[in-house]
This record gives sequence, C-alpha cells and structure tokens, in this order.
Amino acid sequence: MYAIRRHRAAKEAWCWRVHFKRRGKAYSKTFYDLTCGGSKQAKAEAVAWRDDQLAKLKAFTLVEFRQQKRSNNVSGVTGVHFHKTPAQPLGFWQASIRFHDGKRTARSFSVLKFGRQEAYRRAVAARLEMLEKVENRPYLYDPVAKRFVKQE
Repeated sequence: MYAIRRHRAAKEAWCWRVHFKRRGKAYSKTFYDLTCGGSKQAKAEAVAWRDDQLAKLKAFTLVEFRQQKRSNNVSGVTGVHFHKTPAQPLGFWQASIRFHDGKRTARSFSVLKFGRQEAYRRAVAARLEMLEKVENRPYLYDPVAKRFVKQE
C-alpha cells in the first residue's frame, strides 16, 4: 500500500504509519489502533489522511527532478562536471543526463581545445539542450500517487 505501513509501536500496541516525500519535504503521521477504535478504523483514517495530503501537494516533474542540485555539486550546474585524465591533463567539462528509460548521454568539451571558460559554457549549454529532451510529466511511479497529480 503506497506510503502506509503497519508498525508495532509497543508490546501490545499497533499502528499504521503514513510516510512520503514531496519536493524534498517529508510528510508523516501515525494512526494508533487504540485511539482510532481498532485496526480497520486506523487504516481507514491513515488512507484518508494520505489521500488528502497527496491531493494538496504538487509532485516534482521529471525536468525539475533532473535539475535538483546536490550538496556536493561544485560546478554550480546540475549535470555538469570537470574531469582530468592522463589523456586530457588540462581536463574537460562534461554535461550528462540520465533519461527516464535508463539511457545516459554525455558530451565533453576539452579545456585544451576551447579554454576553461568556453568549455564550461559549452557544457552548460549542452546540459540545457539535454533537459529539453526530458518529458515534462510528474516524477511518480506508484499508481496511487499518480491519481492525485495536481495539473497546473
């Protein structure tokens, strides 16, 4: 069941836990059998709360997901990296992206050929071109989550 799990809270106490994320923020709530009037009622309340929250919140699109900058990003642009190899001692800037079907594509720009700033600029431009090829649909897999997609 999407985002809902059965959990043993204590020796004789059980509950249903709802937990999911939207746009990097976690949403969770616990529904105890004892306070809700039994397991079935607690589960029903958990499902109702989850459905209400999903209906209110907007999910990432594939494009937005591919643009998320990680905390360890040093280039300033998602999907753009600097590499040095024995074959390229001055290094090269590379733009890359993984598409939803699992295929990965990359383009490299040599610092020796273009200079450091121009190679970087070209890698950023290549990354933007790659993003244009990404489907702009919600980044969701579960059918339950897909039912509550906000159209904007």
